[in-house]
Amino acid sequence: MKSSQLLILGNGFDVHCGLRSTYTDFFRSEIIDTIGESFGRKQLRAGVRGFWESLLFEYYDVYDKNDYKWCDIETIIKDTLWSIYFGENSSVKNIDRGLYMSSLNFFTDKPQSFDKDNLKNIGKFLFDYCLDFITLYHLNVLSPIRGLDLLCENLLQQLNNLEQRFCRYLKNQIINPDNEKELNEKYIVNSVNLLAQLTGFVCYKFNKLDDFIVFQSKKCLIDVFDNLKDVHILSFNYTALFDILGVNKPCAYNNVHGKLCNNICTKDCNASSVIFGIDDNLIQSQYFKSELRLFSKTYRKIFNDEYSIKTLPSNNNNRVQIKFYGHSLSKADYSYFQSIFDYYDLYGNSNVSLVFYYSKGYEQHDDIYRLISEYGKSLTNKEQGKNLIHKLLLENRLRIQEVK
Repeated sequence: MKSSQLLILGNGFDVHCGLRSTYTDFFRSEIIDTIGESFGRKQLRAGVRGFWESLLFEYYDVYDKNDYKWCDIETIIKDTLWSIYFGENSSVKNIDRGLYMSSLNFFTDKPQSFDKDNLKNIGKFLFDYCLDFITLYHLNVLSPIRGLDLLCENLLQQLNNLEQRFCRYLKNQIINPDNEKELNEKYIVNSVNLLAQLTGFVCYKFNKLDDFIVFQSKKCLIDVFDNLKDVHILSFNYTALFDILGVNKPCAYNNVHGKLCNNICTKDCNASSVIFGIDDNLIQSQYFKSELRLFSKTYRKIFNDEYSIKTLPSNNNNRVQIKFYGHSLSKADYSYFQSIFDYYDLYGNSNVSLVFYYSKGYEQHDDIYRLISEYGKSLTNKEQGKNLIHKLLLENRLRIQEVK
């Protein structure tokens, strides 16, 4: 019986390999004025502007956190949209309508549903942004729905700008912006070695970039990856290792949320396919607000030809190991995992097993338990859903393993 692997990678992979790709790294490098911070002044870096950059700073100013994760920024996007549309946000209390309608009423001097002065910090920032937007584009003369559509389009464009900023930040860590032939040796070597360990594709361990040159040509380098032909990689990162090495993909490899472009980054570069957004399940729960679809990662992927590539191994009488490494297993990506588990009939298909890899200090036992339990609730037979974890353990189809 043929065996295949589906390897699901998260940001922990890049971090483990030495890339400063966390949200905190990005924020402190590109948005916050770290020099001013050292003197007790919280402010944006000089020249930084934009709605989302300013909003992220507001969150930092209020909560003073320096340990945000990428799933948090997606939560911020969701909370912001819900506040503007529905007034539902942990930072904005006791508002029975969206902040946009509230600011429109405030602008047109209609009876108020709340006192503007009661809004503080993040809520006030969002309210003032809506008010300024209405004033700038004279939206008070348009229908509220049309004005909300225009605001939504503006916020999406602002999000595109943030995505491009991140693309430049991350790429400049991998490729010297002044010399495109100069690569981040530590990151690349660590990535190849970690990929080898997770998939078992080669016994040889690389120590430096010169080790690749031993193979003399890109064709020989592909031979090194030959055992990857039965591996399918689903990466939630924006990095693409084989693109960096300049070789054709030796296996099915897909960047779920877009990837770094191949252009040399400039200030005005707009070639990035990096996607920040929210889970489609959340969008569909508010189906009557159709414009929110613009912020769905699933919706935005429809228009990218790369996502037509088949990534999942066949489920036709094959043994399939679904491996996870470095992913937070957050709710923001739950729809992907549900689709994968459905595709392979996780409950009934004894040929499918799960392996969760972790590095010491980054154990995920609670997250794994929550993910499988949450999926169990989606099964038609609720009794089967309740004993899914027990069944996987009993059949030796669930393993949690440390990466040494």
